[in-house]
Amino acid sequence: MEQVGLVVEIVEDRAIVAVQRHDVCAKCGACGIAVSGRGENHLEALNRANAAVGQKVKIISDTSHVLKASFMVYIIPLLALLLGLYVGQLLDGSLGVFARLDIILGIVFLLASYLFVRGYDRKLAGRQTYATVIEILPDDYEGPIDENC
Repeated sequence: MEQVGLVVEIVEDRAIVAVQRHDVCAKCGACGIAVSGRGENHLEALNRANAAVGQKVKIISDTSHVLKASFMVYIIPLLALLLGLYVGQLLDGSLGVFARLDIILGIVFLLASYLFVRGYDRKLAGRQTYATVIEILPDDYEGPIDENC
């Protein structure tokens, strides 16, 4: 994903860059470290282009972590729910203890997947991936025409 921003601070080999949050991005947060909601967002990027404070820069970031996070948040709980329903259907006929064991196991598996995803998120929180400043742009650069990320 490419973005254009303004360098507001330099910290060692990283630049703090102010970028405009697009409407299509809503509250994704994938491009920034500190999600501010809407409007301007500050993110930390490796300063490979040796940009200085006040310069417009082009930033790239890897979108693979967004896809992995989306899979973890949406697909894993869905698969856990379906697995719980399936196991409940298999056991419901043989045990006959609970009236709707499939629904109960579906909810239990869904809650277990929530705990798994939450633990995985906490584990990955320490491994912060940075965006990278790749180019210093002229001051009169207007940015991309469309608002695609």
